[in-house]
Amino acid sequence: MLLDSLMLGSWLTLTTYIVWYLFIAKTIEPLTLEDLALCWRFHKTQTGCTASRILNLIIRNDEVVGFKCDCGYEFQQKRLITQNVPRWPHRNFTHSALTQGETVQ
Repeated sequence: MLLDSLMLGSWLTLTTYIVWYLFIAKTIEPLTLEDLALCWRFHKTQTGCTASRILNLIIRNDEVVGFKCDCGYEFQQKRLITQNVPRWPHRNFTHSALTQGETVQ
């Protein structure tokens, strides 16, 4: 009886972990300059935002992963852990690239 309960609990725990890992667990991915500009323009057109600039960039590990708009909207690039990340040649940029004169309009 006790062994059956222990086995049932173990299987339920394993099943719950697998479902969480496959369908819920997310990781934060860096944005390219083009992706950042596209996401901000998309936000402005979809919500009717009248902000003229991005308030803050969200930076993790010296890479830009999102932004915060003047209107209060916050975006972070998240993907499921199990989702394939495209590997085409992108020009990733870091926070230091933006401070060297590049701007996001």
